[in-house]
Amino acid sequence: MAKVNFVGATLRLKYVAGHDAQNEPMFTTKTYRNLNSSHSAEDLVAVAKAIASLSSHSLDSIVKQETTDLS
Repeated sequence: MAKVNFVGATLRLKYVAGHDAQNEPMFTTKTYRNLNSSHSAEDLVAVAKAIASLSSHSLDSIVKQETTDLS
C-alpha cells in the first residue's frame, strides 16, 4: 500500500487586472506559500476573500495546490 506524505501547499489568488484592446480580461496572480495541511477549505476561502478585499482588483479565482510525496 502506498504512503502519502504531505509536503506543502500553495494558495493562488487570481485577479482581473484590466482589459486589453479586444476587451479580453488581463489577469495577475498572487501566490502564498507554506500553507499548513490543517487548514480547511472554508478557512482558506475566508482568508483569501479578506486578502482580496484589500486589493483594488477584483478576485477571479482561488486555487489551492498541494504537493505530496508518494512512497
